[in-house]
Amino acid sequence: MKKLIVLFVFISACMSVFSQVNYDDFVGTWVYQRNDTVFKIKLQKGRVSYDNTVVLFGGYSLSVHGVVTDNYIGGTIPSVWNVYDPAPSKNIYIEGFGNTLNRVGTTFYDQRKKHLNGKGIGGGVIKLIAPNKIHWTLNEREGLWPYLEGEQVEGPTIEEAIQGFSVPTDVIMIKEE
Repeated sequence: MKKLIVLFVFISACMSVFSQVNYDDFVGTWVYQRNDTVFKIKLQKGRVSYDNTVVLFGGYSLSVHGVVTDNYIGGTIPSVWNVYDPAPSKNIYIEGFGNTLNRVGTTFYDQRKKHLNGKGIGGGVIKLIAPNKIHWTLNEREGLWPYLEGEQVEGPTIEEAIQGFSVPTDVIMIKEE
């Protein structure tokens, strides 16, 4: 019962925070380029269907040596997402939620690594560090912990489940004009 009350308080607090979030500064196309690697993300505002909460939806692309290895940025992303439909089936490969001190948490749907059987992995953060600059990070260990070390009795450990990402995990990105 105590866990249920704590969960209810947490969800209520999150809902009040989410209802006041302004994602405008995060919307747009962001690019990281270094040597022969170009990583892009495109973010837009959207809503989740079950409670009409505003979140960020997006896609990504990666090219190395001039060859596009991943391109999940061009499809039409819905303005409202039914969370019972798999995000990638709706062209949603990045989901951003919550905004505290210019910081958005993310779930990333890596189409090559397919973390958690393609259900996406949390543990990512996008931090606005200037009007035209963000810091993109992905933390696989943090994203896997709730699923593998939480209350699950059987299954792989975090060390066994770590597989890395197919995109850069700690970069500064510049907004495209």
